[in-house]
Amino acid sequence: MFILLSHKLSTTTPAYAKGPGLTLKPLKQITKGDSSNSYLIEMPNHLGTHIDAPRHFDPFGHAIADYGIESLTFRRPLLLNIPKQDSELIMSEDLEAYKEKIAESDILLIKTGFQRFRTSDPERYSMHNPGLSSDAASYIVKNFPKLRALGLDTISLSSVDHREDGRLSHKILLSGRDFFIIEDMDLSKLFESPKMVIVLPLFIEGIDSAPCVVLAEV
Repeated sequence: MFILLSHKLSTTTPAYAKGPGLTLKPLKQITKGDSSNSYLIEMPNHLGTHIDAPRHFDPFGHAIADYGIESLTFRRPLLLNIPKQDSELIMSEDLEAYKEKIAESDILLIKTGFQRFRTSDPERYSMHNPGLSSDAASYIVKNFPKLRALGLDTISLSSVDHREDGRLSHKILLSGRDFFIIEDMDLSKLFESPKMVIVLPLFIEGIDSAPCVVLAEV
């Protein structure tokens, strides 16, 4: 059985730090006499559930369309519950207790619980999100060579209130290596580590990262 770990996109999808969202412009409408319905879709490539490829922070890194599906299939996922409140950072000590399990995983999914504000308080979700500290990012790179991806139920790995440290976290994780960050995930229906995770991005050439659909086998 597969479940979705990604959110549906809409014109109300919250954006990081209240940035630009998704807009839809009808190109053809049957109700106006056209033969069919079609739309022009405009949105940032980091809106909603999306996957950061190395080129997001490394100008010499691979872009999202450089990867094949095997690189985006993860067969040893690990789900960790690490509750965090507004603007709190995930630190290396939050990960140390799970060191042996993380070492054998290829994707780490961190459930902070902050997703609960995505619909009920989207401004809070987009402006005061928890994030991953640069200390924790360095700890991951140093200790877990088998780990190829990190996913979170927050709008970004970078906390808006700790933006410079969040940029450093991205740079540490993505520079000079094949690694992925999946942000704004839906982990609400996941209560234990899944059997497999598959990430299906829009393979658009010329961009660093892309919106994605994430499937988990449970």
